[in-house]
Amino acid sequence: MGHRPVGITRRRFLGTTVAMGAATVLDPVRRMASAQGAKPTISFWNGLTGADGKVMGDMIGQFTKETGIQVELQMIVWPDLYAKLQVSTPAGEGPDVCLIHTVEVPHFSGDGILDEMDDRTLASKGFRGEDYLPSPWNGGTYKGKRYTVPLDVPQHILFMNMKLMKDAGFVNADGTPKVPNGKDELIQMATKLTRGDVFGFGVGSGANIGRYVWMFQNFLWQNGTNVFTPDLKKCALAEPAAVEVAEFWGAIYAKNKIATPANANPRDAFLAGKLAMWISGSWNFTGLREAKMDFAVAPVPRIFKQPTVFTIPHQFSLPKPKALDAAKRDAAWSMIRWLTDHVAEWTLRAGQVSAYRKPHTDSRITGDPVLKTLLAQAPNWQNGQATPKWVAAENLTRPEIESVYIGQKAAKPAMEGLARQIDALPD
Repeated sequence: MGHRPVGITRRRFLGTTVAMGAATVLDPVRRMASAQGAKPTISFWNGLTGADGKVMGDMIGQFTKETGIQVELQMIVWPDLYAKLQVSTPAGEGPDVCLIHTVEVPHFSGDGILDEMDDRTLASKGFRGEDYLPSPWNGGTYKGKRYTVPLDVPQHILFMNMKLMKDAGFVNADGTPKVPNGKDELIQMATKLTRGDVFGFGVGSGANIGRYVWMFQNFLWQNGTNVFTPDLKKCALAEPAAVEVAEFWGAIYAKNKIATPANANPRDAFLAGKLAMWISGSWNFTGLREAKMDFAVAPVPRIFKQPTVFTIPHQFSLPKPKALDAAKRDAAWSMIRWLTDHVAEWTLRAGQVSAYRKPHTDSRITGDPVLKTLLAQAPNWQNGQATPKWVAAENLTRPEIESVYIGQKAAKPAMEGLARQIDALPD
């Protein structure tokens, strides 16, 4: 999967640097080249451990065949990758290139893990801001300096089971499914769709959906608020707009029983025909097609004030070496450039729309109804706030929103307590 699952934090990582899930993509012909004059071998770490990982592995193999640059490809689940990156890089054992999520940029750059990408180097490699969609491009900067170049834009989208929507009468005259507009209409539709072991609404795709913090953040953004105040100095989760979101979060399952239970996996429920409307990550749609699901998609509906869409772009970064090897650094840039130039293949095979604009006019992409819908959401994309505390705040948020989801805690005191915890995080 391309998304970042819940797991250990880098601060709890014990400092081991054993490679996990390591795979090496090497061209056997190039391998026999003599050491003298041979192109350098570079290391590339990422957390694309599912179907996305196979696609990336195939593309890296093609890159090696075309350029002769060998790549040691390590695919490590995201939490372990981040923990390993934090301790390996200062020790001089980090990778030459690492794929990270946008929300990781502030603290990794602040901790001195990432090298800055200066304007002159970017220009010499052919990278220009105007060639990218603004949201993921701007997400690669922190305190006025650039540390990453974006690959793609994993994001939320609304999936709908067409049989269940038709059975409930939620289909328009043109055959498209009706999309809820506002939380009241969502609750009304989901209530009608909920029958027996079938649920009307679900979010996310994890094993414990009450902790799906990305959907909670998406609702916050739609309601015009966020985890932190605009100046990033204080937590905003105790403010009325955030409490309103928490009240909705606590109503859909604990009160109205229209959403999947906290310990259920909505993806499994959707695949089994037991879930009608499902807001989840774009990374799910290729699997639904492979399962031959009869589903339709629509942009994330406006549940609160504005139709904001959660995104968590993947970004190429250059971890800081103890001593810069110019040949390896140049080879790393060559790999990033090659993957950018071939990102249409990534979009078509992995199902993630590119941050790079050029493929957006490719008829194979514009002719795909899901990819077309994902691109249409671009004006409403939003990333996490640019603060080193973002990931730590996520870790504190998960258990609190779970307690609200299952009705264990009321929304207002839960948000007030969570705000105090986040405000107490060290700078």
